[in-house]
Amino acid sequence: FLVILLAVLPAAAEEEGPRTGYFRVHTTPLELLGEDGARSLSGTFEPDEKLEWQLYVPTNYDPANPAGVIVFLTHRNSWGGSRREYNPALEETNLIWAGVRGAGDDSPINERIMRLIMTPMLLARTYALDPERVYVGGFSGGAYVATIVATGKPKLFKGGLFIGGAVVWGDELPTRIDEVRKNSYVFIAGSNDIALNTVRKAAIAFRDAGVERNELIVMPNQRQEMPGRKYLLDAIDFLDGKQSD
Repeated sequence: FLVILLAVLPAAAEEEGPRTGYFRVHTTPLELLGEDGARSLSGTFEPDEKLEWQLYVPTNYDPANPAGVIVFLTHRNSWGGSRREYNPALEETNLIWAGVRGAGDDSPINERIMRLIMTPMLLARTYALDPERVYVGGFSGGAYVATIVATGKPKLFKGGLFIGGAVVWGDELPTRIDEVRKNSYVFIAGSNDIALNTVRKAAIAFRDAGVERNELIVMPNQRQEMPGRKYLLDAIDFLDGKQSD
């Protein structure tokens, strides 16, 4: 499945011009993966199960300039994580925001993981993507799952953005730690966030494991909340390698 996914990432956009701006998209495993692919996920999804995403595609999107993407998961079923104030930042940095809907904290973790992994394939049907700028992120409970995906699929996701949550591994390093070390990761928490210590420990664990491209951002006087536009831009710059440690 991953080999198929990686193969379609450089696909060109549709000839008629793809949709831009803020909108939702739906598909089913059968539509996205075909019969064989849907069958391989039969233990997780029904072939005709309706899956939904909340997208923001820069209005200046140009298929000649492949876009990056932040695949994002939150703790809520009805929210993809994006904020209106992010739109100018996404335009400026040529990034698509792809928020997973219908996969909150009450959803089985295998469904949440697969929804994140499937998202680049969904986008690649319509948009030209830069495979070196495909990032995974999450907020609160979604950040825990995003951490698992980032360390489990480091060839697919070249970095991670973990806000208000993260997973700290135990004594054994992730199986693909050598690939993880090649990527960039940003951890964000408010100074009054109940998850601050967990987020900080995760950032330290990444650094201790030899992940040099690792940034911790603590937002003063904030609780567990999504960052403002400036913090988002700082995070994107770091993921893109435009800021030093």
